[in-house]
Amino acid sequence: MKVSNESTPSCRRIVWVAYTKFCTLLIPDCFLIHCGGLHTRARRNAWREKFALFWTYIFIAALFCFWLEYISTLFCDPPKTYRYSEVRSNETTLATANGKIVNWKKYGNSSAMTTFVNSNLRQDISPSFPQFMKLYRPFGVTDYYENTLQVCINGFNRSLQASNWLEYRIEHDSGYLYQDGKLVSCPIPGHRNQTGADCFYTQSDFQEFDKYGTKGDLEFDPETIYNNFSVLPYPGNAGQAFVILDGVALDVTGYLEGVTNVVRVAKGAYSRAIATERMFLPLDLTILLFTNIGKDITEDFYQQIAYPDQMRDCMYTLFFHGVIPTEKYDGCDRINPALWATMGAFLLYFLFKINLANLSRVPFVQRFLFKSTPDYTPLSRWPHTLLFIPCYSESSEAIRQTLDSLARTSYPDDRKLLVFVCDGVVKSATDSKENYKSVLDALGYSSTKDPDPRPYVSLGMKSRRVNYAKVYAGFYESGRNRVPFLLIVKVGSPKETMSGRSPGNRGKRDSMVIVLSFLERCMNLAHNRITPLEFELFNQCYNLLGIDPRLLKYMLVTDADTQVQADVIHKMIARLEQDPKMLAINGYVRPANPEENIITMLQIFPNYLTFYSGLAYEACVSSVTTLNGGFVMYRLWSDAKPSVIRSQKHKSHDNIKLQNIQDNHQKWLKVSDEVVSEAEDDSGQKYTTTLSFLPNPTIRPICIHPTVLRGFATPQPNTLHMENVLLLGEEQYFGIVLLKSHPQHRLGFEPEAVAYATLPTNYFALQALQIRNIRATFHTQIEFQHIAKHLGVMYWFVSITKVVDMVLAMPIIANLYGIFIRYFIYKNLAYGIISACFTALVVLHMFYFIIRRQFKYIIWFSLYCLFSVPLFTVFFPILAAWCSDYSNRWYDVWPTSNGYRGRIHGIIDNSNNDITDIVDRDEDQVVRMRLFDFEIVEAEKQAQREKEQAAMLDAKFNGFGNYVSSTGEHQSKPSVSLSERGLVIPPAAQLKEINYYTNKKPILDEDNPLPRSSSNNPFTSALDDPFDDIPPTRRHKQTQSQSSFFSRSSFNSDPIQGGDSTFRSSMFSSSGGFPTTTSSHARSHSTSSSIIHPSNTYFENDLRYSSSPTHSLTNSIISLERDGESQDHTTGGGPIHILTNNGNKINRYHQTTNYRLDETTQGRNAPIHSRITRPSS
Repeated sequence: MKVSNESTPSCRRIVWVAYTKFCTLLIPDCFLIHCGGLHTRARRNAWREKFALFWTYIFIAALFCFWLEYISTLFCDPPKTYRYSEVRSNETTLATANGKIVNWKKYGNSSAMTTFVNSNLRQDISPSFPQFMKLYRPFGVTDYYENTLQVCINGFNRSLQASNWLEYRIEHDSGYLYQDGKLVSCPIPGHRNQTGADCFYTQSDFQEFDKYGTKGDLEFDPETIYNNFSVLPYPGNAGQAFVILDGVALDVTGYLEGVTNVVRVAKGAYSRAIATERMFLPLDLTILLFTNIGKDITEDFYQQIAYPDQMRDCMYTLFFHGVIPTEKYDGCDRINPALWATMGAFLLYFLFKINLANLSRVPFVQRFLFKSTPDYTPLSRWPHTLLFIPCYSESSEAIRQTLDSLARTSYPDDRKLLVFVCDGVVKSATDSKENYKSVLDALGYSSTKDPDPRPYVSLGMKSRRVNYAKVYAGFYESGRNRVPFLLIVKVGSPKETMSGRSPGNRGKRDSMVIVLSFLERCMNLAHNRITPLEFELFNQCYNLLGIDPRLLKYMLVTDADTQVQADVIHKMIARLEQDPKMLAINGYVRPANPEENIITMLQIFPNYLTFYSGLAYEACVSSVTTLNGGFVMYRLWSDAKPSVIRSQKHKSHDNIKLQNIQDNHQKWLKVSDEVVSEAEDDSGQKYTTTLSFLPNPTIRPICIHPTVLRGFATPQPNTLHMENVLLLGEEQYFGIVLLKSHPQHRLGFEPEAVAYATLPTNYFALQALQIRNIRATFHTQIEFQHIAKHLGVMYWFVSITKVVDMVLAMPIIANLYGIFIRYFIYKNLAYGIISACFTALVVLHMFYFIIRRQFKYIIWFSLYCLFSVPLFTVFFPILAAWCSDYSNRWYDVWPTSNGYRGRIHGIIDNSNNDITDIVDRDEDQVVRMRLFDFEIVEAEKQAQREKEQAAMLDAKFNGFGNYVSSTGEHQSKPSVSLSERGLVIPPAAQLKEINYYTNKKPILDEDNPLPRSSSNNPFTSALDDPFDDIPPTRRHKQTQSQSSFFSRSSFNSDPIQGGDSTFRSSMFSSSGGFPTTTSSHARSHSTSSSIIHPSNTYFENDLRYSSSPTHSLTNSIISLERDGESQDHTTGGGPIHILTNNGNKINRYHQTTNYRLDETTQGRNAPIHSRITRPSS
């Protein structure tokens, strides 16, 4: 059966592809093939999408910068300017005073100042408002009223020269009349050398002038200044001298007249000599002004003059006379409302998002935000929890630290299960052996037997569809802790070893699907069909470790380089138990090596923003959209509502009510066993409870719901967007699937659950990790928009703000650095306010560190502001946008034996051949069967192995040629195979265990009791009796080594006493459970099942039925449809175990079929299955 992955593209997809084609219209395919090396159509389309995405990102960033730099200036309200010719026209009612335009007609003649101005319209009345009088100081006063003059004159010890200049100016200017220490009259407007006008120069006069206000500035054309204001006055010519500085026209006529003396050099020719005793500005500045009259001195001024800022402000105060329109001179330097509003919005966003993390440390704020207190509430019975650790090329030391931290948590050892998944066979750069061998060494696994690889249908593409995995199991001992573990090693198909890639590697999503689909299959083992790998997992978990996988309620996912605190499992489970609506919960990941080198120091605050403040911000609005897969706990299933339980209880056709498995039996159950017990309901009425492998109506699947698994496993990375989502954001995408499948639930964040992750110490590893995270987060949030509208407004708001933050963070940060630089250069008020606000944000952070006495964080925060911010918000995002089409490649953050390098993602098959038929044949080899079908097949394999082993022993046996039986006849009965008898019985060690529990000699037929010995058989003794292996009373002494040895000392209580910790029987052991020849230090981890089947016909039919290929809705990853009801096995039609537990009493296997042990084949050399024969009718 061929499964097609083709689907009809959506409207959004069609529009996006058309846009990418338009953006790359001038780039033909031949160029990409020959120059870019893109030989497949898929990679060329991905490159075109990358190109369009990158330049769209750059265009948006440039457009935003254009808004900040230019469009925002259009919203400014600068003072209006008036051209010089406009003010001097006959129709105007304006007047000019020191470069300012005044129109005080509305004030009338209310004061002497307004009367004077209104009577001199269209005139320059600047001489009546002499700016040079600001240099006047009353007797005994040493300071100037203007602060700028205080700095540029007194600050350079030039107050004496300024006083001399002022005195010379008043005495030699015929337009001013100075008497008794004050100006009596000033020049008449339009007649510069004639006195008689009023003077307004006191401080009160300047305040009155500001009160009436001005209309704007006088505007000069540079050409007008050069032609009309470029000559100093000399006898017979009333000239005027202007210079231009930073777009401002300065009238330096009075200053140059006061610091020079007119010298006649010839008839009609005059020159000027500088009088240094009256020169209060520096000599080089005075010469610059004198030699550049009528010109722009801006460039020379900043290159030649010392202290240019102080000198510029001083000349503005004394000589300002207008502005130049060709220069940038507007009010945006002082007031820029559009820029303030834009940067203010992002400032509030950063303030709320970043500082919320500090506020959330307050206890009452935590209760409001996270709806739980830091102290967890102890539960009466902690649920079973699976600790899932995927690993690839992490070092053995990091894996050992992670393992120890999880094993030594305060959570009960019998309530947690460690599950490692080695994603392929690869060597770490620091280890000399493969990764899974390092994990086995860390676990203390010492068995020499290598389990058989089991096939399963992975998420791989084409030839990588079918994968193989090995399963190891045991117990890990660390100090006082003894924790069960499962290790799944993806070894790949045999042909992968020659591909040059890591065999078995399929990615983290595939690892999660293995575990989650296995747990989903276990919810209905009576009907669900499982893969060989899932059967092996169930076998190892249920039989060897003694853990029913259906009891696992939560799953904690941690990376292999992450260590957790001792109480994290308690806190996260308590949080999930308190809030039934919570699907999964994030923990807080801190850096484990913050001070290893400068590279790790640069990552401290980006890690803090990602794993703490960002999640706290989302939790504040109850809209967590992100699951950081390095440290997350998932709810696998939850308790169903009481109303649902009651309805299912009354509507059930057989009135079966299920009860918790650990409270209903004395001995660990076999797969086909049922426990019948009495219980009472709420009204006190007694009813019968039955435990089986049918679905449990008292629970409701959450993360292992078929809809969730379908949404997580089915999507294919067939576009650039889906490649980034599925190949890079594997665990983040799982959060989207959960919210989509359970829209009434939510995700959470627990800040008190702390783990420590190892940060990259190499720059290129850091760069690869960051651009991978940026691409995964961006595309995941784009994908989240598809479901945000169904979850609520806040989810949409949080998601869209994250997308806007990622897109606009680069231009904002770049512009912010520019604002700081320009403020320190030009001291503009608009930039100063923005700089002050963001500086206050930085100071607030440092204040938090000081009150928490985290002084070292101040140094790290300074490094973050100086180096990490431009690196993480400018350079990495640009690089991530350009590398969008590299999503099919994975950079190893933990180096392998080949060093730091990129590699193709594990599920990608880069072969160009059409191998669909081969893939279909490979998938057909992964047969899905029900659990009892697997038991039959495994039992047949076990019997065949025992038969072959016995035949080999018989062929080598030369002693005791013949013997005489009790009847005196020579007996030599050949072995009978399973195919001849249609019969499989449990191995001897399993029957030994039954004898141990019942304290009786086991019999298979009450009418034909088993003879124990015969005097006529000299070779029959207690040593030859396979049913006489009584377990030793001396228990195994536990050692201090980290061993995975499975012994009866694993359980606290005596097996005879029963209870939850009763020793579990080994039903499926390939060596027959615990063989009598096994020493106290042997281990057995490989399992198989043993079942007796009364009907050969039914057995053959079942095999034919089970061997047919089966397919599911998820491309054979997980069966999502309800399997057909199983046949009724109570009437002899199905497989039934020979042993059933009913009050610790051994019953006959079947009423209509009797078996007896052949009395003549009790020797050790006879195979086990040949000792049981069907009685003659």
